[in-house]
Amino acid sequence: MGIITISREFGSGGETVARLVAEKTGFLLVNKETVARGLNEFGIENPGLHLDSIVSKEEKNEAAENYIEAMHDFIYDLAIRNSLVILGRGGSILFHDFPPALHIRIIARFTYRVQRAMKLYDLNSATAVKLVKEQDRGKRQYYRRIFDANWNNLRQYDLVFDTEMVNLEDAADIIVSAYRIHAEPREVKDVPIGFEVEDRIAVPHSDEEADHFMHPSEEEFAHMLDFYRIRWEYEPRTFLLEWDSEGNVIEAFSPDFYLPDQELFIELTTQKPRQAWKKNRKIRRMKELYPEINVRLIDKKGFESLLRKHSKDTDEGEES
Repeated sequence: MGIITISREFGSGGETVARLVAEKTGFLLVNKETVARGLNEFGIENPGLHLDSIVSKEEKNEAAENYIEAMHDFIYDLAIRNSLVILGRGGSILFHDFPPALHIRIIARFTYRVQRAMKLYDLNSATAVKLVKEQDRGKRQYYRRIFDANWNNLRQYDLVFDTEMVNLEDAADIIVSAYRIHAEPREVKDVPIGFEVEDRIAVPHSDEEADHFMHPSEEEFAHMLDFYRIRWEYEPRTFLLEWDSEGNVIEAFSPDFYLPDQELFIELTTQKPRQAWKKNRKIRRMKELYPEINVRLIDKKGFESLLRKHSKDTDEGEES
């Protein structure tokens, strides 16, 4: 799986650069059209309306949040099966923790972008200025409200190109070369090495690690299981998810609990849906690599529902 993300200022030529990079690498280009076609197949339409409601309104919009969650899931599913060039969509945030990904930012001076917008869209100067400002404001608001991140923070990108100084074709060539260097096998620390892809084994944890909870919610869940007399083990196995070209492990996953009587692994998350994408991606990857393993993610809403039921059952038990 190869990932190149491209964030761009409006009018900087980022769309063209992304298309050229996709053509030169053979990667699938993921842009708003790709996402719209994919989500239409699941009955989700009018993405423009959903995105407009996100960047123009402060209040919570359930339809917009559902759209964003579906869009992110769609992109992650594509990434499992394809190498991608992701244009916008918050790609640099979505794949921030995926080491092989290369994150690009395309910029240009404001007046240059205005002139380019005038030429591309046949606009007068005043209209072009308004359009560029609106587009920039929309991107800033999108990053802030969806990811709680600063769109203009250049530290989240590996390379930044000023297309007023570098032409679009040259920028694409440099990005392709940089990706090939970036994707070269590297030393992987703090994970076991030497596992070939076809091994796909699970590694048991030591007994000393089994009783140490990493989050208060895990301890609450364990007490709940004890109350209902459900046998459990804490993080008993680690599943390998990603390898580099040399067979070195670059990502692994340890579900929080295993219920031996149900033969079920459980991962907890108390994060909001749009912030729990890392765990969702790992669960999907685990299901793909280990289809014989039964694993379930209990999200914030589901966990709170279980706590309410447990509290009610506890109160009833005390009364009786």
